[in-house]
Amino acid sequence: MTALSANFARVREGVQPVTALVGGFGVAAATHIYVGSLVAINNAGNLVPASADPTLFVIGVSEEDVNNTGAAGALTVDEIRRGSFLFANSASTGLIVDADIGRPCFVVDDSTVSRVSSDGARPVAGIVRRVDADSGLVVVEVGLHTRSALEGVTDYLYAAGADLSATGQYLFVKLNGSSQVVLADAAGEAVLGVLQNAPASGAVGIVRRRGPSRVVAGATLADGALLATTVTTARAKAAVAGTVSGSNVVGSHVAGMALGDGTSGANMMMDVHPGGVVPTTLA
Repeated sequence: MTALSANFARVREGVQPVTALVGGFGVAAATHIYVGSLVAINNAGNLVPASADPTLFVIGVSEEDVNNTGAAGALTVDEIRRGSFLFANSASTGLIVDADIGRPCFVVDDSTVSRVSSDGARPVAGIVRRVDADSGLVVVEVGLHTRSALEGVTDYLYAAGADLSATGQYLFVKLNGSSQVVLADAAGEAVLGVLQNAPASGAVGIVRRRGPSRVVAGATLADGALLATTVTTARAKAAVAGTVSGSNVVGSHVAGMALGDGTSGANMMMDVHPGGVVPTTLA
């Protein structure tokens, strides 16, 4: 199955799901939400069809058809259901099987789930409850779990100490000494994490401290490479192994590991996990 292009009678299983009625979820600009669509909140706080975007947070299944052709929030979805629903299964390495019951599964599109996250590029859809032997569809419990519990994600919220709205998203940031985040500006320095949104000065920035994240590559990078920040541009580079120079250790603070290949200037996936200096000899 592919992403929805019309309303779909999504089958739910088990007891009546919880109905989330919170006064309306503002729909993103130029976005069509169909009945039966797996839906998520984006970094701007707007509702969108779930997709392979690691910044999204899945909240449930839409019970309404809303086509917002205007600005973000001009129209709302007022009824979203949480609980266990049937979704299309992936194929090949993404095929969900009985051994995956009780594990998280991941969003391919607003109607399809997978057992793999595609190197962290897909958000969690929910928990696998059953694989239907006859139809091959997957029963997934959605909307009842926190992103951090499912993905091992830690996000910090800090005010931006500069205007990061045009240049800042998916770059390394650090604290400026006034409990604000600014772009990293020294090669290999210790960073707080990767900025997930694009805040103006004084607005709240979402910083991924641990877990999968997009990051802008500053060079050609291979999956599995240990990553550090570049000088001035706050992009990702290969961490430099530590060496002793006099009484100093010279090298990079590790910010995490590449989950896929990277091309200079393009977004890539990484696992953010701050570490120490790279050793020159493994022991």
